Amino acid sequence: MTTPTTGHWVADPSIGWRILLTATLPDQPQVDDTVRTATSTAELRRALVAPDPQPVVVGVAGHDLVVSAHHAAVDGLGLLRILGQLGHGPVTSSARGVGDRSAGHGYAGTVVRRLVEAALRPPARIPPQGRGPAAGDVMVEIELPGSFRTGQIVHAAVAALADLGAGPHVAVAVGVTRDPDPNGLIEDRSALLRLRDVERLELPEIERALREAPVERPPGTRSGSVNRAAAIAMRLLARRLGSTLLVSHLGEVTAPAIDRLVFHPVTAGGTGIALGAVGHGGRTVLTLRARAADWHADGLERVLEAVGGRLA
Repeated sequence: MTTPTTGHWVADPSIGWRILLTATLPDQPQVDDTVRTATSTAELRRALVAPDPQPVVVGVAGHDLVVSAHHAAVDGLGLLRILGQLGHGPVTSSARGVGDRSAGHGYAGTVVRRLVEAALRPPARIPPQGRGPAAGDVMVEIELPGSFRTGQIVHAAVAALADLGAGPHVAVAVGVTRDPDPNGLIEDRSALLRLRDVERLELPEIERALREAPVERPPGTRSGSVNRAAAIAMRLLARRLGSTLLVSHLGEVTAPAIDRLVFHPVTAGGTGIALGAVGHGGRTVLTLRARAADWHADGLERVLEAVGGRLA
């Protein structure tokens, strides 16, 4: 596993940038001194999304094993491989990478495009369904029968957001992997596809865009006066800079030794809402994660139920 250079990975170092995978096991897992514990899974998740210098942290609450990783060190499919290394494998996913798909712009071009967008045509915001006073993140989940492609989830989510009052210029960032190599190093192999004005697209157009969209790299900080200035500008425009929604789907996962899987991607930028999905055992678990300062659980559940209702 590679060690993340967290200080230069992203534009906003105030965010923990940790992704979570929860595996419900048939038997309560063994706990040693390196494993964190909590009385509930919700409490454990809240603790494990906080900033932490460790690339990977493991926790246990009852039958739930939670793996937390900094996204600069591990991507979503890497979390599945960590489960296997912890003795709960085999764990495999149907997810396929985008390979060597080219980027639409280099680092400088991406930064300029995003700053211009933030200033002139910021992504639509999701009207909060109730604000919370706490720090940290709020995480909710639902389970649906069947399996769903990423395009279907994006289409359902955008329609649900429109019903909830999201304005024009819905931007969806879709997390993908470049190379789901089961034998390579566990590291961040992720890439980002970014779709603009998605509210205008029907399902076939969304699926075509996912097949053809160029990859984007996270707009991270770099050395040099120009890049430092860009980083400052990105931080000042953080709420207008990101996407309306981030979507990350781990695919259909085969894991005979695991009863249930739940995935929570990172939340940052824009409206700060991330939708995770993972199929397992003929069912799909969808999650939403948002900042507790902006959302409370009841409001976030209403958004997720609207997405689930569209899919069902």
